[in-house]
Amino acid sequence: MSGPLVLAIPTFNCARFLPATLASLAAQGDAVRWRLQDGASRDGTAEIARKFAREGDVVESERDRGQSDALNKAFARMGGEIVGFINGDDLLAPGAAAAVLEAFERNPEIDLVYGEVEWIDADGNVTGRHQGNISSLEELLDIYTVWFGRRQWVQPEVFLRRSLWEKAGPFSLEYDLAFDYAFWVECLMAGARALRLPRVLAQFRLHEQQKSANAAKAASEMREIVRKALALHPPISAGARARIIAQINYDMYQLAPQPKPTFAKALLRNPSWLRAPAVRERLLISMRSLGRSRDRI
Repeated sequence: MSGPLVLAIPTFNCARFLPATLASLAAQGDAVRWRLQDGASRDGTAEIARKFAREGDVVESERDRGQSDALNKAFARMGGEIVGFINGDDLLAPGAAAAVLEAFERNPEIDLVYGEVEWIDADGNVTGRHQGNISSLEELLDIYTVWFGRRQWVQPEVFLRRSLWEKAGPFSLEYDLAFDYAFWVECLMAGARALRLPRVLAQFRLHEQQKSANAAKAASEMREIVRKALALHPPISAGARARIIAQINYDMYQLAPQPKPTFAKALLRNPSWLRAPAVRERLLISMRSLGRSRDRI
């Protein structure tokens, strides 16, 4: 078995939830080692981590330029053949590390392994379960049908070979929330092959203080990532490319500040929008509304 699994833990003021995170890693035994890359926290995060650190675990606290920068530092310094990262408020599920290592050992052609996650609340109570399902670059870029259609990957359930990190990394400093999605796009653009494990690998904590709660900003960053990727003409179907671009352009119209052209005028100028299901649905609703108005006359 190739091991141990080596995890980066980017943190900043994570003292509230970090003990549970590190306890979940300690429960994996020798299958996990970790490097906590802290951004000079002021709440005792680094001190808590040092109490949990075993031989081979590393705690480093220094100023950084955010989560992506901390991850890049950790990945560059921590070694490991099979790697991943987990936030200071999430948990690794029991037995997850051994299952991931075994999956990579049994499938030498695979570059990336992902599984399922449980949603937990601030108190650690399980509130739901998610099963991602993405196996191709086209599916990853199809954020409207696949990603926003609840087939997305959730960050702490994804693990990869270091060789893939060296090919597709580092994490981009351009994005605050969707940097992990941008990295996965780079991975599949580089030809990475993914394998899904039908088991819970991590628990993702949902709470009001987490930065990923800003869904609108995350969606905006993802649209920009997809727009840039499609401009490089990756090998996906022409139909999917046209539909995704049309939807992104329509979104840009929707989000544009006033004053802006009416929908009818904008559609006449951009007939390619008709490839987007949301546009066709809007037209259908308008036609039905017009029909009901005429029936009342």
